[in-house]
Amino acid sequence: MNNFDITNYINGFQRGANYSRKDVFRILQWDKLPNAQNVGGYIISPDGSNCPIFVTYHKEENISESTKYEDRFINPGHVVYMSKNRRSLSSPDVKAMLNHSETGMRMPFFVKKNNDEGTDFYYLGELSAQTEKFVETTMSGIDGTQVSVVKMEYLLDKEIDYRLYKYLTEA
Repeated sequence: MNNFDITNYINGFQRGANYSRKDVFRILQWDKLPNAQNVGGYIISPDGSNCPIFVTYHKEENISESTKYEDRFINPGHVVYMSKNRRSLSSPDVKAMLNHSETGMRMPFFVKKNNDEGTDFYYLGELSAQTEKFVETTMSGIDGTQVSVVKMEYLLDKEIDYRLYKYLTEA
């Protein structure tokens, strides 16, 4: 890679580069790979040191209602992200994500445009919680009932490249 820029290299990841989930867990030095079903969009490491977040920006129409999370960019440096369903502000994972700056938990952020791109995600940077913008809400569950989720907002440590932002967000 001849366009290496040390300011875009953050503890093992190159901003804008692609990584598989397996690569992410290896770079974050997890002892073993978590079961993919346990990851969902995020998973906190057993030692609480990191919580990688994975987003497929454009979700397929035929996925279940319970996985149609409204994750989105507000702008190239501001993200809205939904917790896993059946969560509240008092859920352990949500509390850990809310208080990550106090505990030093790292939150690397990975996005792919859609599932047509394969299994790799772009590393976009590190997230910091906008704690006053964590709000309990609901979304449709599998059977059409409403289930609790937490809408969370984060700022990226650096705005993403505008061309990549346009690529990821445009349908």
